Amino acid sequence: MKVSQLIISLLVLLLGAGLAMYSADQQKVMELLVATHGGGSQISDADATGLRKLNADLDAEVARISGERSAAIDATEGARVEMRDMRDKRNDSQAKLDADKAELADLKIQVDATTKTAEQLRDTYNAALAKLKSAGSLEADSTNLTEVVEAIKAVVDRENARKQDLETRLDEERTVRTAATEKLAKEKIELNRINGINDRFFKDYMKNGDEFALLAVDMRWRFVAFKVGTDSGLVAGDSTPLLVKRGPIEVVKLRIVSISNGMAVAEFDPATLKPGVRPQVGDLVFRQKPIGS
Repeated sequence: MKVSQLIISLLVLLLGAGLAMYSADQQKVMELLVATHGGGSQISDADATGLRKLNADLDAEVARISGERSAAIDATEGARVEMRDMRDKRNDSQAKLDADKAELADLKIQVDATTKTAEQLRDTYNAALAKLKSAGSLEADSTNLTEVVEAIKAVVDRENARKQDLETRLDEERTVRTAATEKLAKEKIELNRINGINDRFFKDYMKNGDEFALLAVDMRWRFVAFKVGTDSGLVAGDSTPLLVKRGPIEVVKLRIVSISNGMAVAEFDPATLKPGVRPQVGDLVFRQKPIGS
């Protein structure tokens, strides 16, 4: 319903209400006239016919106006419902329009992304094409797509072959490295063993400077006795011979027989004595240093 129709309906409604009030007032006036004209007594049918007719006409007019008012009220309610439906439709249309705008924005983003990707692919293609031409894999003036694809395929095949060759060489180097690592581990074990021997040797060698004074000498039984420390490193039957010296003179070689409570007993061979020299108390005992020391 248009706004003009709604306004007309409202005017009719107001007019009907005014006429109803007016008809009520007219009814009272007619009843007063009837009472006054008849002097409070019955009037003749001829005189009363006109008044009754007028009253009936007024009642009919009131009924008509009341009907029009009811119709106007109904029309107004219909217009209100129609306006509400139109508002709901408008809201639905706006919501759909907003959704379409959002979808359009998403589509624009996708189009922009696709366009950018296409431009990147084009640049990559042009760069690859230029590289193929500069490398001589493709004629300088060639633009045939089939030729370009074949050239790219050839380059890819060469790269794959080179990659396979590198992987093969890498596997070989890994094998060599593994073998070298195992060999190195074995050599480290051997080196540690040798270092242990060297450590013991140098430990003993450092003790070559130790000296022990003879406390007793028995020429009959060819034994001597001297005190040793707990860290002397000397043991009975030591393969490293000991020397008895008196100043720069080597008197005789000794071999330890026993060590007990810090006292060492060693034997000597008279055949090794220097002519005219015998061991005596106070002579010093030294380790015999290795050759070249």
